[in-house]
Amino acid sequence: MLTFLLMLFLTLGSIQAQNDLFISKVFDTYGKRKGVIMVDLSGEMLENYKLNRFKSITIKNDPDAATFARKCMERDQAGAKKIKEVLSNGIPTSLYLQLPKSGSENRLILYNESRNNEIQITLIYIESKEDAESILKLLLRKR
Repeated sequence: MLTFLLMLFLTLGSIQAQNDLFISKVFDTYGKRKGVIMVDLSGEMLENYKLNRFKSITIKNDPDAATFARKCMERDQAGAKKIKEVLSNGIPTSLYLQLPKSGSENRLILYNESRNNEIQITLIYIESKEDAESILKLLLRKR
């Protein structure tokens, strides 16, 4: 019983850590829409990767969603360390942010926007006890 309560407390704390961010509104607003892909993983699924939370959303052909996501990220940048930013015509097309810690958790936001024939955005939120460099190496390594 004690183990269950501890796991519940840790899960709720992790969920709350992401909910204090403006990007949580992107997941809430667009996550269940048709054509949107959202992934939300925590717990045992991520142990091998040393991540505690992985949440991503991919949205295609919705310029309003892209604008909304960029505005939410702008607000979440306060106090964050910008690891990488790529601009195209003044608009972020790639952005990696290291947010202030939540307890002992390092938190990252990764954003990518591509405009070929259609607009596609991918927004990722990660929590881990690992440092940002280790997390990015894991995510960006060639397969």
